[in-house]
Amino acid sequence: MELANKRYLGPSMVVRGSLLTDEDRELLRRVHALLEEVLETLEILADKELMKALKEAEEDVRAGRVRDYEEFIKELREAGET
Repeated sequence: MELANKRYLGPSMVVRGSLLTDEDRELLRRVHALLEEVLETLEILADKELMKALKEAEEDVRAGRVRDYEEFIKELREAGET
């Protein structure tokens, strides 16, 4: 089989001199980013300690056990931690 101006992509796949379009490349970038997000989400969901901490944080917010950023920074400064 003549392979000039063709790319070999596996046992039965030969593409005749075609390149990905800009649209194809952009779509691949977006799919790649989406897959990375899915993998990160799955890693978080698989981390039992992290999931427990997230649930506790949500409970704290619902119960009003929160403070604003400025108050938090003030407490750190007063404790000499900044």
